[in-house]
Amino acid sequence: MKKSSRLLILLVSFLALGLVSFPNIASSEEQSVGNVFIDLFNNNDAAGMEKLIKIRSAEVPPEVASMVEYAMGPDSSKEEQDFLFNIAGTMAQMHKTVTGDERLLSAVQQNYSILLDKRKATALPQDKVVKTKKGLETLGKGAWRIRSFKIVQGLGLLIEIDVNDSSSGGSFAPKIDFKTGLKAKEIVNQELPNFTEGKISWSSMGVGLKIVFLK
Repeated sequence: MKKSSRLLILLVSFLALGLVSFPNIASSEEQSVGNVFIDLFNNNDAAGMEKLIKIRSAEVPPEVASMVEYAMGPDSSKEEQDFLFNIAGTMAQMHKTVTGDERLLSAVQQNYSILLDKRKATALPQDKVVKTKKGLETLGKGAWRIRSFKIVQGLGLLIEIDVNDSSSGGSFAPKIDFKTGLKAKEIVNQELPNFTEGKISWSSMGVGLKIVFLK
C-alpha cells in the first residue's frame, strides 16, 4: 500500500477512535463546519473560527479528512490543493488546541509533505526543458515552433509543435514522417527520462499532423 494511502487511512481511523464531543447546535439545514469556517477565514474572523471549532469540534475530523482526501486526489488543481491544505491545517491546529489531540494535525502535515514531494518529483527542470526545446527545434530545421511545453495532471508531459505550412514546399499540408517522430521522442527521453507519460503533437494551421506518445 502506498504511503499516501496509509496516511489517508490514518485520518479515517482517527475518526473512529471516539473524540471528545461538544454540543452540536447546528441543524441539518445549516452549512457544514468546513463551509462556515471558510467564510470566517475569508473574513479574517479569528474569534469566530475559534468559537466554531469549540462548538462543533466533533465535526472537524471528518471535514478535514474530506478536504485532504480531495486535495490528494487526481482531480484537484494546485490552487485547490494549497487552499484546502491551508484550511485543513488551520482547522486541525485549532482542533488540537481545543481537544489536546494532535493526531489530526499530524496527519494533515504528513499528507501535505507527501504532496510537496510529489510536486518536486514531477516538476520540469528548466535547464533540461531548454535543451529539449533546442533539440526539437534543431530537428525541425527551422520549420517548427514549440507552442506549448507543460505537465498536465493525469496526462503527463504535453509538447505541442506548430509547423510552418510552407515547409511542405507545395500546396499540401506538411508531413512528419516516422523517423522524425521517433527522433523527437528520443530527444525528449534523453533529456527528460523520468517523464514517460505524455505525447508530442504536431499541427499546422490548426490541422493535426502527427502524435507520438512518450511511453
